[in-house]
Amino acid sequence: MINFGESPLLNGTIGQLLGEAATKWPERVCVISHHQNIQLTFSELLRRVDILAAGLKKLGLKKGDRLGIWGPNDLEWYVAALSAARLGLVNVAINPAYQQNELIYCLRKVKVKAVISPDSFKTQNYPKMLLSVKEACPFLEHIIIYSQDHITGTRRLVDVEAMPTKTEVEAIAAEQSEISCYDGCNIQFTSGSTGKAKATLLSHHAILNNSKEAASRTVGNLDGKICCNVPFFHMFNVLMVQMAILHTGETIVLEARSFNPVSSLKAIAKEGCTWTYGTPTMWANMIDVQQRLQLPINSLSAGCTGGAPASPELIKRTRMILGLENILSIYGLTETTGIIFQSIYGEDKDLTETTVGHLSNHVEAMVVNENNVPVPFGTPGELWVRGYCNMMYYWDEEENTRNTLTQEGWLKTGDQFILEESGYGKIVGRLKDMIIRGGENIFPKEIEDFLITHPKILEVQVIGAHDEIYGEEVCAGIRLCDGEKMTKDELREYCKGKIAHFKIPRYVEFVDEFPKTYSGKVQKFQLKKQLESKGVIPTRQDRSTTISR
Repeated sequence: MINFGESPLLNGTIGQLLGEAATKWPERVCVISHHQNIQLTFSELLRRVDILAAGLKKLGLKKGDRLGIWGPNDLEWYVAALSAARLGLVNVAINPAYQQNELIYCLRKVKVKAVISPDSFKTQNYPKMLLSVKEACPFLEHIIIYSQDHITGTRRLVDVEAMPTKTEVEAIAAEQSEISCYDGCNIQFTSGSTGKAKATLLSHHAILNNSKEAASRTVGNLDGKICCNVPFFHMFNVLMVQMAILHTGETIVLEARSFNPVSSLKAIAKEGCTWTYGTPTMWANMIDVQQRLQLPINSLSAGCTGGAPASPELIKRTRMILGLENILSIYGLTETTGIIFQSIYGEDKDLTETTVGHLSNHVEAMVVNENNVPVPFGTPGELWVRGYCNMMYYWDEEENTRNTLTQEGWLKTGDQFILEESGYGKIVGRLKDMIIRGGENIFPKEIEDFLITHPKILEVQVIGAHDEIYGEEVCAGIRLCDGEKMTKDELREYCKGKIAHFKIPRYVEFVDEFPKTYSGKVQKFQLKKQLESKGVIPTRQDRSTTISR
């Protein structure tokens, strides 16, 4: 199936889009940073971006060089990312939670020439960590810190911004035509849950068009402000926040350096935000806080969920408790520049609750069986996609690139998926997460969607536990609503007669929090390690914990 769309693809670059936005809405506020007490108009943003781009150029950075941006949701992150685009650099988005070994891996992988970072965030001392890796990363020429104080061995961001002359700043605009829309401009590291993270290279063309199509189905339908929530380094934010406002002229509200449900809801109330975004875990946290605080968030009328599948029950609760008229879904992978299926604003609520949306414009999709043969509509199989949005390649990983991208241009998603003739799609589950119990194939998402219908349950994660007899058994991690109590027997009783006996969790563990990535995705492999180390579930080597039946 292919969805051609109503308008052609754009051939510009991110830098050109910023210039167009500043021309269209020069005096309109484009970003408000609550925690920094700063706001910028589109023309002010463009001016700051070109000043930094000219400063980086004066340091010797040139087209194709990699610029690492390592930090939380500060205004400087956004300015640095757009400066990279205007100069033709490749923005290397580094997770702000990364520790030293992870940092070294990222810098070495793509040979980052300069890094822009704050002086600190939470427990991280960024300058100290960056200086300590210089010997291991001799190609790292410049460490640029946004801080009032000068730190030996680094440059201050304000000093870099003070370097260029007026003529050098103005030259940046004149050089935009020298950057091709097909040039790589962004490197995103995959989660690396099954090994070392892969560096996914994305182009101006893919990001520009994916964000345009996403904005047309969401932000373009409402005037107002967007409460950010999701981290700047993540593709969810790149498309739906950073790029979206350049297409629509809306305003970003940065409520905090990192997601906090209280800060988010307070910012929505104060600024009168109409939109907000989040992963399913973020939505669950906002629901929990709003039930307790009852903040005045009447301006909020729409939201978007992505990063992981959201259950129908969570979408219903979000709509009811946060008062949203529309809660929309997006689905995609880093390798597909983020979004390949997306809800359509104003669609039937049942479609929003039971699907991940409609196939995006200018994207081709098919579902194949284990022999890579296409299956009929409505039949589960692995989703493959093809189109402008597919990644260029994994940096310096030819074999992994070949294993993911076929010679015909199809990208293998690794998701068990159902594609309907209507163009809507449903996730069955990640193929690697599938539990095989005594020959029965069980997808955790089905059990998670059922268990969260219990009124006491706020969040559920289902994983496979090793079993000597059946191969694997079902284990459920349960996070209860604030103040609620439940027993394991009560949970199992709720399941009887409603789901097949082999899907009823053999192991149940109640938790206060799930291990998550910085972007809010639950790390099931870490949850499994935690439960194994606590003895809640058996490990493959632990034969003594096998339970007789």
